[in-house]
Amino acid sequence: MEKLLLVEDDLALGEGVRLALQTEARPVTLCRTLAQARQTLAAEVPFALPILDVNLPDGSGLTF
Repeated sequence: MEKLLLVEDDLALGEGVRLALQTEARPVTLCRTLAQARQTLAAEVPFALPILDVNLPDGSGLTF
């Protein structure tokens, strides 16, 4: 199973992207901040791909 990590602070945009990418074989975990993404990465099995927003409330996806 390929899990995707999506970090997007705009809830409507994040949900839209999640719904577009998610399948039964490819679940997408949506986080709204870098802090939440860090907690998720520490608690879950590795993700196949992170998809990061550049401008987040607590930093930049580019430096993540």
